[in-house]
Amino acid sequence: MMKPLSSFRQNAFNLSHTPSDVERTAVTDGIKTNVSFPVRPAFPFSSLVLSGNMSADNEACLLLEAQVYRGGEWSGFYKLGLLSAQFKRSFPPQEDTFGRVETDELCLSAPAEAYRFRLKSSGEVSLNGLWACGVRAPFAYDVKSASRLPSGTFCAAVEPVSQMEQKHPDKRRICSPVSVSMALNALGCQTRLGSFLQDVFDQSAAVYGNWTFNTAAAGMRGVQSFVRRFSSLEELKDFVTPESFAVASISYGRGQLDGAPMESTAGHLVLVRGWEKRKVLVADPAAATKETVLRAYDARQFADAWLLNKKGVAYIVRKK
Repeated sequence: MMKPLSSFRQNAFNLSHTPSDVERTAVTDGIKTNVSFPVRPAFPFSSLVLSGNMSADNEACLLLEAQVYRGGEWSGFYKLGLLSAQFKRSFPPQEDTFGRVETDELCLSAPAEAYRFRLKSSGEVSLNGLWACGVRAPFAYDVKSASRLPSGTFCAAVEPVSQMEQKHPDKRRICSPVSVSMALNALGCQTRLGSFLQDVFDQSAAVYGNWTFNTAAAGMRGVQSFVRRFSSLEELKDFVTPESFAVASISYGRGQLDGAPMESTAGHLVLVRGWEKRKVLVADPAAATKETVLRAYDARQFADAWLLNKKGVAYIVRKK
């Protein structure tokens, strides 16, 4: 069951899966297992991320797994996240000749040609959406086309929140849930930051920034949320709207993002709320106060920080 992709050359694929993509189903000792048909993107890929939205009772859980195909051989299945209403857990390092799992992302040692997903569930679980995204191999970046903004201007209203003002022992590490909670509240899904922090916490890796877990926790609050890869700022026109936000993962060195509250970062999340006059409008939770959270970054610098340095990874948070 192959999914068509846009003919426009991009550095990523983004696929949405449905029940028709499942090849076989089995139930053993109360565990339901769904295995998909092989999925072949339009180009070889060097990484893979799965994200899912689900509804579940307190005792239910869902395990996301994937395997990849290259050179006539399938890898084993990698565990990419265990989801439940009560907890979310990644797994100890998984590494073999095909690649390794880095908390929430399968990073391949050589490009793969196809993948399968496998879902194992126990209890009452309703899967409301499953998405896969990956990075093209080889990756090619052209800053001129990547930094082209949508036409016109757009700016969504966002109530700013500074992570630095929170009374939390790990306040410097909670940019991800703070950004997502700002998006949820802007969409009318009233969300207390404290409870959202608990819901996204990866108990195995002891981090708040697990991509799969942030989108899953948002999805449990009545929105559609998933991990997506962008190739150009122009794509924002379809995902930053009155009913949708993108939360971008960025990385930059000293002097590479003018006006940012941190001099440099190896990884940080910001809420994209619009664009105007060669600027990307964001809510940056690393600001010292909520009054300085709303900022405008140069489009070229932001494209480098996001689309080049972090291969365009983002959370989409939007109304169903």
